[in-house]
Amino acid sequence: MKEASGSAEVGLIATLEERRTREASGTVVILDEHPIWVDALETILSRTEIRVIGTTTSAQTALELVCSEQPDVLIAPLVLADSEMEALELFGRARDRRPGLRVVTFAGTDDAYNFSAAKSARADAYLPKTVSAATVVETVRACLSGECRPVLADDAAGAGLTNRELEIVGLAAHGYTNAQIAERLWVTRWTVKYHLTNAYKKLGVTNRTQAARRLSERRRSGREPCSV
Repeated sequence: MKEASGSAEVGLIATLEERRTREASGTVVILDEHPIWVDALETILSRTEIRVIGTTTSAQTALELVCSEQPDVLIAPLVLADSEMEALELFGRARDRRPGLRVVTFAGTDDAYNFSAAKSARADAYLPKTVSAATVVETVRACLSGECRPVLADDAAGAGLTNRELEIVGLAAHGYTNAQIAERLWVTRWTVKYHLTNAYKKLGVTNRTQAARRLSERRRSGREPCSV
């Protein structure tokens, strides 16, 4: 009788340990419109304790996977070129289906516009596709542990710019006119000009092209940008 009780206790402990391990490792759904990138991410994460429970090249299917599988993290691109959904909509709908979902987003280039866009889309972490496999794993683990790195860390936000200044500089660098930026952000043209002027002064530049280059150079060098 005592022996049976002991076996049951051992079994319960083992079950609890398995559950803790499973919860600690966490689960991930991967979305990207390029199959080769999906395969690469799955291969990278499969070598760790992180469990990939769904992969797809379709934003709609990603939403269905989030609903059915209830992952801890969604990895998805910042730009959905072949989808009717934008990242902001995808991430919002995904979180509606899975409260507490963490989002790691990627973009092809590392620049001010993408940092700003990732922040606007409420991503928990942003990575350019040029990062190493180790950085991908480290970032996903941080999100799983509830210690996501902010999309815009103070030393990455660039030149002590406010979030609004960074957003406007990023849009300007990508060819948007002041009028287009004002319409996109629901502000006046004067407000856009005001923020651009302040940003240029902080960066020590005179135009949007120079501003984008300065942010990129400082971020790559790892130097502390200008203070606010």
